[in-house]
Amino acid sequence: MIGVTVFTFGISQIIPADPAAILCGERCGLVDPTTGMTLLELQRERLGLNKPIIEQFAIYLQNLLEGDWGESTAYHRPTSEVVKDAAPITLEMSFFALFIGYPIGITLGILSAVWQDSVFDHISRFMAIAFVSLPIFWLAMMLQLLFSTGPDVGGICDPLFGTQGGCLPIYGRHDVALTFPDYTSITCSEISCYPWYYPSGGTGFHLVDSWFVTDDALSTLHPDYSTNRALFNDSLSHLFLPSFTLGIASAGSLLRYMRASLLEVLNEDYVRTARAKGVSERRVILVHACRNALVPILTILGFSIGGAIGGAVLTESIFSFNGMGRVAVQAITVLDFSVIMGVTLITAVIFLIANLIVDILYAVIDPRVRLE
Repeated sequence: MIGVTVFTFGISQIIPADPAAILCGERCGLVDPTTGMTLLELQRERLGLNKPIIEQFAIYLQNLLEGDWGESTAYHRPTSEVVKDAAPITLEMSFFALFIGYPIGITLGILSAVWQDSVFDHISRFMAIAFVSLPIFWLAMMLQLLFSTGPDVGGICDPLFGTQGGCLPIYGRHDVALTFPDYTSITCSEISCYPWYYPSGGTGFHLVDSWFVTDDALSTLHPDYSTNRALFNDSLSHLFLPSFTLGIASAGSLLRYMRASLLEVLNEDYVRTARAKGVSERRVILVHACRNALVPILTILGFSIGGAIGGAVLTESIFSFNGMGRVAVQAITVLDFSVIMGVTLITAVIFLIANLIVDILYAVIDPRVRLE
């Protein structure tokens, strides 16, 4: 974390842009009658930009520890609030993508290894390479075309399931008729949208929050969303397509890793011994071989979370999710340094936590690894 902090702060110093000039805009040359200083000079003094770099970095670290991440020049809000609003959106989509991608990739990888050099193996490997190679924005738009449009455009849902205009929403986190009851809703400032033991404005993870919305808050919503299940279904339907886009892309690489790892394990002496003892083939593969083959897959898990967050930059833009990826792109466009650094830091925290969890899971999967 210290290294990431130093790196991001250093990058912000190298980029030829002045946050103070961005804040004061066209009024930078105006002179304050009280101090006799220009607005640009006043902004630089307020932000501490007129101090030595080492002192600026010390102030930045102190503010971070106190919870002050600076103020966003693009959103005109504290950076911590901007990141707090965006992070749950990206994390919910990324975790759901892994929930989709890992079972698909691991299952197909196992079947591909067991049926090595069969027709299924060749097809699955071809699909794996295709999903890894295809640009994620193209894949997202193709899925929108297939599942979120009518047959006159190219959709396949209407003739198969009897829907109208596709079976999944094309963009957004919720239906346009719904304002989800959370900390961004005016309703929750007037009544209690969640029970006393739950965060008053929700957690930002709408798949979870939807089950805890109170009856009082549900009664204020559109009749189509006046139950917890209806809220959950709406959140799930909007989340599925972007998460599936990220998940299927990661499933391709997982399939190849799982297949290679399992083929290596199946040639080990203890697998041949288990077969010689008369152990069923199903038990040999699932209990003896797969458990050891999953060790390298666990290593990939820590990086897959970061990869899902990275892929969210394009996916969020296409599906109009205002998560960390989209916020970061907008911040880079307008040189909003505080938001850029905030998103970078929170992403680093997620990476560290993910890899810590992976290290702990090694002891669960591999009996040769022990936590002391």
